[in-house]
Formats: sequence, C-alpha cells, structure tokens
Amino acid sequence: MTPADKPEFGQLLAETLAAYGKPLPEAAMVKAWLSNLAPFPMPVVRAAMQAYRDQNGEFAPVPAGIAMRCKLLDGRPGAEEAWAIALRSRNEADTVVWTVECAEAFALASPILALGDEVGARMAFKEAYTRKVAEARAECRPASWAASIGWDAGARDAALSRAAVAGLLPAPARALLAGPPAAPLDDNARAQLAAIKQLLADGDAARQARLDAAYDERMATEAAERANREQRVAEYAKQHGVSMPNASPASPQTRHATNATRPLPAHQPIKNNRL
Repeated sequence: MTPADKPEFGQLLAETLAAYGKPLPEAAMVKAWLSNLAPFPMPVVRAAMQAYRDQNGEFAPVPAGIAMRCKLLDGRPGAEEAWAIALRSRNEADTVVWTVECAEAFALASPILALGDEVGARMAFKEAYTRKVAEARAECRPASWAASIGWDAGARDAALSRAAVAGLLPAPARALLAGPPAAPLDDNARAQLAAIKQLLADGDAARQARLDAAYDERMATEAAERANREQRVAEYAKQHGVSMPNASPASPQTRHATNATRPLPAHQPIKNNRL
C-alpha cells in the first residue's frame, strides 16, 4: 500500500471490524496493521479482507492472518498450472507469459526433460517451483511476470493481449514487446515471396521424385534377388532329381491346390486299449 491508500484502508478496517462487533483499534494497533500489509497493493488487501469475512464469521481478523491471505492472492499460478505454462515454452513459435519462479524452475527441469523423462522433469519442476514461490512470499515479493517471445507474430500478439487483459503485463510493456506493426508488402516483396514459395514447392517435388526412384530401385532389387533365389532352387532340384511344382511353394494358391488334390489317408479304426 502507498500512503495515499491509508484513508481507504482505515475505512475498510473499520467496516470489517464492525462486522464482528469490534471498534476501530488504537493507533498502535492500526500501525501494526499498516506495517503488516504495507507490501501488498490495496486491491489485494481488499480482496483478502472480503475473503476472510466470507469464510470466518465468528472471530475478527488479525494483521498476520490477512497478510497470509494477501500472499496467497498474489496471482502466482499453482504448481500444476505453472508446469502446463512452462511446457509451452518448448515450442519456439509460441510466446509464453510466465512468472520468474516458473522460468527458473523450468530451467532446472529442462535437462531432465531433454533426456525423455517427463515424469521426473515434472517432479523436479514442482519441487523447485514450490520452494521458490514460498521464498518469494516469505520475503513479500509480488509476482513478477515476463514474456518469452516466440517467432510466430500472430501467436505473439494474441498471447500478449491476453496477458494485458488479465493484468499480468502493463499496456506499455505489451506494446514494446509486440514490436512495430509489420509494413505492407510491395510488389518486389510479393515477387520474392512467390519465388520462395515456388522454390519450396520445387523442393518438395524433387524430394518426392527421389523417394519414388528409391522405392522403384528397391522393388527391382528385391525382384532380382527373388528370381536369383528361384533359379538356384531350380538348379539344385535338377541336379538331385527332385521334381518341383510349376508354381512357387510359397504361393498360397499352390498350397491350396496341392492340399485339394492330395488323397486323404485311409480311415484307421480306433483300437480299444482298455483291459
């Protein structure tokens, strides 16, 4: 709170204590209230007072209790939400707006995530994030939000706009991070862009042609190996006087035809071996 907030806070404190049938405390107690709540902005103090009145209808609040509620209302996301925000920073196209504690904790967990252990990285992140948030709240440091800018301009503007609407980034900071508006393309720029798109299309066509040629070559190699194999089998059968069927033994049609023309064994009566 600032010195200009003292009259508003005095009125808020008087109304809150009156709801519990308590008078406005002496000057020394008011000074203790101001000392405990000085690190927090007035809207947070007001919200903490209202939350206490909504949840505790029997006992009047004390400075330490309201200060603890103000710390919990600092706007920092929980560990699970912070992990979800941090994961988006892996995509270099995305713009991520996160707290300092979130960025620092993810920097500690990133090496584990790079090894493919997402569960271990998440556990390390949550532990580090919880510790850093507790340290910041113990020192009464307000939440500090920053933007990690991605290369996708459209996603960048949308992320910064959402952060500005949510009050995470002030409007001047959003304008500075967003950068100057893109200049309209002239005829020369359009021609260059069309040439780049054509180069990309030609590259895709050439790549597909190479893939098709490699596939055809592999099929031809397999066919040659199969013919060579069949020739060796035929030569072996001829040398050893082994008769071979017209079709390949591996052919399902040959197997079915062979089974269809093979005579069935004669019926053998079942002997009774019982004594």
